[in-house]
Amino acid sequence: MRSAAALLLLASTALAASARAAPPAAAPDGEDLPQLERLEIFTPGEPSLLLSKDGEPFATLTQEHRVFVPLAQIPRVLREAVIATEDSRFYRHGALDWTAMARAALSNLAAGHLREGGSTITQQLAKTLFLTPERTVARKLQEIRLAQKIEERYSKDKILEMYLNAVYFGHGAYGVEAATRTYFSKSVRALALPEAALLAGLIRAPGLYSPLLDAARAKARRDHVLHRMVAEGFLKEPAAKVAARAPVRITPLFKSRGKAGHFVDYVREVLEERYGAVLLARGGLRVTTTLDLALQRQALESVRAGVKAGAAALAPSPRRGATPPAPPRGEHEAPGLEGALVAVEPATGAIRAMVGGTAYGRSQFNRAARARRQPGSAFKPFVFAAAFERGISAADLLEDAPARYPKGLGKQREAWAPENYDRLYRGPVTVRRALEESINVPTVRLLESVGVDGVVEVARRLGIRGPLRREYALALGVSEVTLLELTAAYAALANGGSLAAPHAIVRVEEPGGTLLEEYRPEVQPALKEEVAYLLTSVLQGAVERGTGQKAQTVGRPAAGKTGTSQDAADLWFVGYTPELAAGVWLGYDAPRSLGPHETAGRLAAPLWADFMRRGLASRPPTDFPVPEGVFFLEVDARTGAPAAPSSPGAMREVFLRGEEAVGVPLRAEPREAEPAEGMGEGEGSAAQASR
Repeated sequence: MRSAAALLLLASTALAASARAAPPAAAPDGEDLPQLERLEIFTPGEPSLLLSKDGEPFATLTQEHRVFVPLAQIPRVLREAVIATEDSRFYRHGALDWTAMARAALSNLAAGHLREGGSTITQQLAKTLFLTPERTVARKLQEIRLAQKIEERYSKDKILEMYLNAVYFGHGAYGVEAATRTYFSKSVRALALPEAALLAGLIRAPGLYSPLLDAARAKARRDHVLHRMVAEGFLKEPAAKVAARAPVRITPLFKSRGKAGHFVDYVREVLEERYGAVLLARGGLRVTTTLDLALQRQALESVRAGVKAGAAALAPSPRRGATPPAPPRGEHEAPGLEGALVAVEPATGAIRAMVGGTAYGRSQFNRAARARRQPGSAFKPFVFAAAFERGISAADLLEDAPARYPKGLGKQREAWAPENYDRLYRGPVTVRRALEESINVPTVRLLESVGVDGVVEVARRLGIRGPLRREYALALGVSEVTLLELTAAYAALANGGSLAAPHAIVRVEEPGGTLLEEYRPEVQPALKEEVAYLLTSVLQGAVERGTGQKAQTVGRPAAGKTGTSQDAADLWFVGYTPELAAGVWLGYDAPRSLGPHETAGRLAAPLWADFMRRGLASRPPTDFPVPEGVFFLEVDARTGAPAAPSSPGAMREVFLRGEEAVGVPLRAEPREAEPAEGMGEGEGSAAQASR
């Protein structure tokens, strides 16, 4: 250790000698020094702020929060706290402080490791001009020469002003004004002594001394700064003792910073598309968004818990007597397993929560809005909506028996035989049962009856924008969709069949309050109210007794549908109450099976229920409103035929007014289907596995 410290001392001496020998005004020929003009980047305007639906700031449009403030507006107590802590001889030396450098070298030698750096404020400012944080002797020499140039061109006050507006205080805050707002939600001009000392203490190591992360350590560092101010004659001992007795009190401007990274990116992309990058770079915008911060926090917690539970379910069971392997250190989920969630308000289309992945810091890819994946049986409601529009009732019968359909073209035409998830056939089943239990073959027969184009047209009305393959396997979710558009489509069912366009921005204001944009509801009728209610009734059955039974823990009237794609590569649950629609997805970014026996009902439905139960806990349960255009009739749950209320197996079924036939079997015999272009063997099996 002593030899290492001796090398540090020698390096410090060599740097000092090199700096003394170097020309003070010019760098050697060919030396790559940044231009001093780049210092002007530290005089930005106000950042663009994002506000929640309740007006609470939660992020800026850039990861860096910078606000320039002139030196005259920075309180003297903060300037003195910084000087006492970072460079007590700032006004008495040039670019370098030889005394401090020698003292640091001796301290490092005595300690046996690097304890002090001896850099001046001017050197620290010079370091900010370099884009890469190299720690080499050559880089140190460059910083010294650049510091000398800065001292030649600017006064000490100007250097201090630039430094105080450039230095990093943690949590994205650069400069004293941004730091004061970040930690105390006020202007730097209103700082008290304990607050000024706390900020000054952050400069050395913002991540270590942040009061948001460790209040006790932040207080100890603050008290050290107060001690330094006394030692340097900036503060009397009694005043320092009073300030040291004050508790660390913070009022964060961004209470939810880091909880909505994917949503922030989504808003930024929308704004850039509308207004261009130049306006966004100029800053100063105030953007009121649709985000509900409480729901967002709950959504992130639910996704992380759901992925953790999914990883535990996917982990192989250890052999009897074997010691189970320890989980990866610092990780709760299986490598690569991801999740996403989006919540939409049905009446307005407002996006109230958006989680694009378990950890924004690890992956900025937004799986809620950008990933297109096969929805599996979560697509089936579009087939049934098209059928209900054509007069088919939930009590009609469909044949659950083997069927074959052509696929391919020309000589390559082959037969595609859809299969049920359990590989069983039930004979005649009601339309309701086919959807509630997510039975594949009757669903394909139903699509055959109403036509592929009819299903595509319904999906388009409900906001599905991506390519839809015109083939019978469409019924089983082989066409890729995003979680956001699928959730918005289900939200339209909760809204009586009217689609409110999903949106994230409510209001955009320029500096000074000039209004650039204010949201106007865009609601379009997609389904008749009666059809939407009938479909909702069947999807309620899917939750109560079908594949989505694990969503019942939501504890209120709810409708929803599971979706499991080929080989269980994608697990979905999309559902809604009258107040809120939400969709969840689990899977791997590079599609691969979660296991031959995994289903959305087992892993995705509980995640959805956890979020909805917690997110709606403060609201009383409400029922879906019943439109005038429907009536109810007791039918036999097995055959769909009219039944007496007291009959065994009788259930109350929903019918649209004007329907004349009830319980008449709908026989969709296999026939030649449209050629299923591009559907290979793997995609055929995808439809077979859908549930």
